[in-house]
Amino acid sequence: MQNSDDETSPRTLECAVLGAGLMGQGIIRVLSRAGYAVRFYDPAAAVPAAAADGPVACASVADAVDGVDVIFEAIFEDLDAKHALYREIERVNSAAPIASNTSTFVPSRLAQGLQDETRLVIAHFFNPADVVPLVELVPGGRSAAAAVEKVRSALAGAGKSVVVLERESTGFVANRLQAALVREAMNIVSENIASPEIVDLVMTDCLAPRWVAAGPFLTMDRGGLDVWRAVCQQIFPTLDDSERPVLLEESVARGDLGVKTGRGFYPHGAEDRERGDRAVAEAFAAREAIRLVT
Repeated sequence: MQNSDDETSPRTLECAVLGAGLMGQGIIRVLSRAGYAVRFYDPAAAVPAAAADGPVACASVADAVDGVDVIFEAIFEDLDAKHALYREIERVNSAAPIASNTSTFVPSRLAQGLQDETRLVIAHFFNPADVVPLVELVPGGRSAAAAVEKVRSALAGAGKSVVVLERESTGFVANRLQAALVREAMNIVSENIASPEIVDLVMTDCLAPRWVAAGPFLTMDRGGLDVWRAVCQQIFPTLDDSERPVLLEESVARGDLGVKTGRGFYPHGAEDRERGDRAVAEAFAAREAIRLVT
């Protein structure tokens, strides 16, 4: 989404970020690099001396949110904890939109913890938040248009590609698409059709680069909808529809959780997370270069 001439000035907007974990830190970097005045609070974060520029860690929720224009919530995925945080916010700041980075809850459920439900919208970043351009903006049934627009403007002013959904849905858009793909990927492995390595290679050497240039609807248009109709009639009845993929359940039961434990579908070393983040950053940089040329 292109920035408009009336975007909020990046040098005047004041933002608070509540939660400075993996995602919160990325959001702080996004907002700070845009020139916004950023305060953040996390009970586990040290509180340094206030700097003339750059994000400032605060000693309390109240210190972080008092008087700011937009509040980004990025705490852990616990509904009671989020509702308790919203009550703290309301005691100090009764006006600023609250943009939750949740990937678990729909906005109407989150908003039940607020006296003024019109303030709540979801701003769903993707990891790493300061590398992946897209943010899904998800309004609830009672989200005020002004609140949605204020958050959208702030994110667009920070250089993010913002998509505003028509309505809420579990998983929003990106995670619904991703979940459908990974469910079938695990089914292919479980059915001994191909190994995880082969499935990943099919993605990285075929589908993923192709989808950089054209999403699923443009891909279908280019291939011919009559062709796609015939393909779907053959393949759809054979696709997996399980709610708890066996391959995933067995891995979690063993404690094989991926990079964080040293083993998932692959073994992982200490440097794998950093190496993976660099690869993602390089992929998005290459995508941007191609987009600018074309």
